[in-house]
Amino acid sequence: MGRDYRWFIDQEHSSYHIISRVSRGEFLLDDDGKEYFMNLMFKLAKAYYVDITSFAIMSNHFHILLSNRRDEVEKATKDELFSKYKEAYGNNAEPPEGSFIKKSYEIEYDEDGGVERLRQRLGSVSRYIQELKQGFTKWYNYKNKCKGVLWADRFKGIAISKGDAELICSAYVDLNPVRAGIVKKPEDYRWSSIGLRVRNAGKSKKVLSTIQIEKLHIKIIEDVKGEYKRIKEWKKEVVSFSVYRAFVYDSGKVKKDGASSITEQAYKESKSLIKKLGITDILSYKYRNITEGLAFGSYEIVANFQEKFNRKFIKPRKVIINDEDNEAFYSTRNLKAI
Repeated sequence: MGRDYRWFIDQEHSSYHIISRVSRGEFLLDDDGKEYFMNLMFKLAKAYYVDITSFAIMSNHFHILLSNRRDEVEKATKDELFSKYKEAYGNNAEPPEGSFIKKSYEIEYDEDGGVERLRQRLGSVSRYIQELKQGFTKWYNYKNKCKGVLWADRFKGIAISKGDAELICSAYVDLNPVRAGIVKKPEDYRWSSIGLRVRNAGKSKKVLSTIQIEKLHIKIIEDVKGEYKRIKEWKKEVVSFSVYRAFVYDSGKVKKDGASSITEQAYKESKSLIKKLGITDILSYKYRNITEGLAFGSYEIVANFQEKFNRKFIKPRKVIINDEDNEAFYSTRNLKAI
């Protein structure tokens, strides 16, 4: 399971790129396994205060980009918490009201009936992933009549800045099946977020969240002297799926043959984004700065992690630089793509 120290960053400013691998790298997840894992992932997300942005379930590992709604769970009432719990575990399920004492085989009941215990549980990304992996392991072992450990180790959790860095990471996740040579087009892979968005737009809107990025807007105003001035404003806007899909194609160097549903306008906006972000073909390869570091994105997010790990005297490393406006993405260390 993940350790609590992985979850310091405010969910308003950061998402988490979760990666976990099967023991010994074996290819144990067949089509039925991937389908069960995907359904369980969405089922548990109903109980936990998490928003899934993108995912890719492979034969020997999985990626999930998500964030937790900490503010919402802290304000939730007892009835709301219990309702969320029952939504995923059944109407007859009752959350623990205390802790089990092994020595005496008794339960030490909480004064509030387990409300705060449940609040901490449902607001934790770490517990969500733990239950997802454990739940899948039970199903897998029962189905295959076997016992033992399925997953290699704790999951990795890399903090990803909201906005531009989140967009890059999401595209990286959706391009996994293409990089692995399983499919030529990312949406042809059933067990990925882009595959779900194309295959079932209605369901995807219910179970997947969108990405917001800051876009530059130019306002022309007239001052008191009657002179016109251009005012620059940055506003957050949701990235439409059409533009996101074009961005995945462009950033992953995917051939556009047969992708007629992507409009020229979407490609135009995508190319503008790629130029703005300063990325070229890095998402075509395994990009280790968003798979093996501690944090990726803004200087503030990475510096926060450096401080938490007593590395405050080590400055965040620039890993992607946009020469046009001198913007940059940072990581805890600079790991080259392979």
